[in-house]
Amino acid sequence: MKPLISSDLQVQSEHQQSQPKLMFFGDPHGDLKPVVAAVQHLRPEAIVLLGDIQARQPLHIKLSSILDLTEVWFIHGNHDTDTVEDFDNLFGSKIADRNLHGRIVEIAGYKVAGLGGIFRTKIWDPRRPIEEAAFLSSDAMRRAMKREERWRDGISRKHRSSIFPDDYQKLLRGGAADILVTHEAPAAHSHGWQAIDELAETLGVQLVVHGHHHQDIDYVAEGLMTAAAPFRAFGVDMGSHLAWPRGAADGSESEGIPQDLLDLAAQAFGEAAQAWLNRPHELLDGRTPTAFAAKGDSEKVRRMLSAIQHGGVV
Repeated sequence: MKPLISSDLQVQSEHQQSQPKLMFFGDPHGDLKPVVAAVQHLRPEAIVLLGDIQARQPLHIKLSSILDLTEVWFIHGNHDTDTVEDFDNLFGSKIADRNLHGRIVEIAGYKVAGLGGIFRTKIWDPRRPIEEAAFLSSDAMRRAMKREERWRDGISRKHRSSIFPDDYQKLLRGGAADILVTHEAPAAHSHGWQAIDELAETLGVQLVVHGHHHQDIDYVAEGLMTAAAPFRAFGVDMGSHLAWPRGAADGSESEGIPQDLLDLAAQAFGEAAQAWLNRPHELLDGRTPTAFAAKGDSEKVRRMLSAIQHGGVV
């Protein structure tokens, strides 16, 4: 499936189409090898990590091999405040200033807005008026806390990944953007939020990309959104990526893959077969099994699937 791309997001030449300007990576949860492999192979101008990074070392160390190859940006997810290590390895990293949360930044020629974290109704239920929020900002929450309740003289670590009304309103006042990256999903997802749609429409974006739910979703192609919607929306699974503009890199098409490979993938992974085929793999130089097989080396993918199913060496 090849999503339609509006004219002002469409690239202008075959050369530009051969390599993505932007790549969005789903929640790594500590495994950044697919990110490194994909960047080394595809060389995008910039990447955005969609939260739940949970780096096992400071992020600039884990990604040191690609920092000279691409610009690294990120938003945080709810799990990035699970432990002190998760928090410090992200927010204490030397690239912590690349957090897009609450900002609109020009990246690879696009104005990208970011909203990290999740809605927690004990802070703010976005289905209710902002005036009903328990706390309008993290600072308001801090002032209401006793000193002994604070973490590092601020709000609790957990709520540093909560979305406060002030974060949301700051973006609303930020002006126009082309792309919105969020950890939470838009309303078309069964666990999504109308507030994400309203933010996207106010900013005038043409693309919304989110993580959090560990699903690769093209909302229009799957009939969850109408093609007449004011923006296009994609979910990105853990370990997967979305290249933008679409078609600029290894796509998610299954055309050109031998049927026996599709059958092997289904035997090995069941309903998760397509997700595995569309996920970058370091043994394939950061390419997806789909793209690797379609470009003429289906035998290596076949050996991988056989090893996964029956054991053995690739």
